[in-house]
Amino acid sequence: MHPLLQMGANITLTNLREVSNEPVCDINVKYSKLKAINVSSDIVPRMVDEIPVFVLVATQAEGITRISGAKELRLKESDRIFAIASQFKKLGVQVESLEDGFIINGSSSLHLTGTLLDSFEDHRVAMTLAIASLIARGETIVKDSNCVNTSFPGFYEVLKNICK
Repeated sequence: MHPLLQMGANITLTNLREVSNEPVCDINVKYSKLKAINVSSDIVPRMVDEIPVFVLVATQAEGITRISGAKELRLKESDRIFAIASQFKKLGVQVESLEDGFIINGSSSLHLTGTLLDSFEDHRVAMTLAIASLIARGETIVKDSNCVNTSFPGFYEVLKNICK
């Protein structure tokens, strides 16, 4: 079972199909209260690129979420463990970086005003921080955020449309 479903996320997948030899579908998400979980090395390889945004989700879950077995994150476009932990701390999140993961104290309120965050020129970090800025109070600026074009050139337009 996917970690988000273990947390109690209300997600349904419809219109499952294959496009260019890749599985795709429509994702429907409804509000639900989330609970903390432990994510271990057996699931990490299937979600390694999504862990930065998963950490953001964990900040909103009730309880302590632990992620282990994700040492590979230190070798990506940036040291994503350091990048996410250091920038989330600027937003008031109680997060501890481990050699191979995170400990995240959930039910965090992202609260600092006028926060300048650093993407470390890493597209996945930049996208995660942009999403975090939507639930943070006050103005949040993400430095070097155009790096998202590496993997998702229309990201900010899509995000803008979702927020309408």
